[in-house]
Amino acid sequence: MARVNGAHWAVLEMAEQAAPVDTIDLWPRIEVQVAVKTRKTPGPNPRRKRVQLAVGLGFLLLLVGSLVFVPAVRAFAESIIQRLGIAFVNTEPFGQNAEGGKVPPEILTPPLSLTLQEVQGRITFSLLTPTWLPEDLKYIYRSIPEIQSGQIVYIKYCRTKDLMFQNGCLILHASYNAQIAPPLLAESKEKSIEVNGQPGIYVHGGWQDNGKGDPNIRLGNLLWDDQADDAYLTWAQGGVTYLLEAHNLGLDLEDVQRIAASMDGK
Repeated sequence: MARVNGAHWAVLEMAEQAAPVDTIDLWPRIEVQVAVKTRKTPGPNPRRKRVQLAVGLGFLLLLVGSLVFVPAVRAFAESIIQRLGIAFVNTEPFGQNAEGGKVPPEILTPPLSLTLQEVQGRITFSLLTPTWLPEDLKYIYRSIPEIQSGQIVYIKYCRTKDLMFQNGCLILHASYNAQIAPPLLAESKEKSIEVNGQPGIYVHGGWQDNGKGDPNIRLGNLLWDDQADDAYLTWAQGGVTYLLEAHNLGLDLEDVQRIAASMDGK
């Protein structure tokens, strides 16, 4: 009995805390009904039992009607039941082929890569692409991002089919009459070099968040690390600005210059 009373008072306390001031308070009525049912009587009285049963059924119908037709009461009752761990949810079972918690495959699948011929057919400038690459860059992804003015071609050469940077990728950006944000690099690490007879800039290294790097060269909490496996080479040629990014490929200045020198429009 103590356990029952404890649960009753716990529910009552939660109800008092959750009930808004303009909500109909049904708890005193319920307490009166409980007191009537638990009060001792001198002996069995069939007529009285029938009256009590009728009153109880009437109250139950009133309570159900309140829950259905009075929004405030129903909302209050739902909040109490939810706090007790019972939620009004759709209990329709998953289909046999349904897999809860997984993102549909089509959301994870990237858009199909354009062919080189498709890229050349959609742009208005002559695009140069490398004819020499490290042998293990077997997976290629080409796209033309939509921008307000000008045109940009984006080509990614990677070691693995998932095209992840950490597995090794070379990225080629080619922009024509387009304003694009350059990568945020340490200006003090720029080297002026010549690329295919044109002035260019080379940078090796990257920002680190693991505490490694030069404490005097910062970007927020990041430190510039010359040893990071990242290389950048940019130059302009034929009215087109090119940027090569090499990540986790072990490439240095000589390697990216060789890639740039192999650029051809065929």
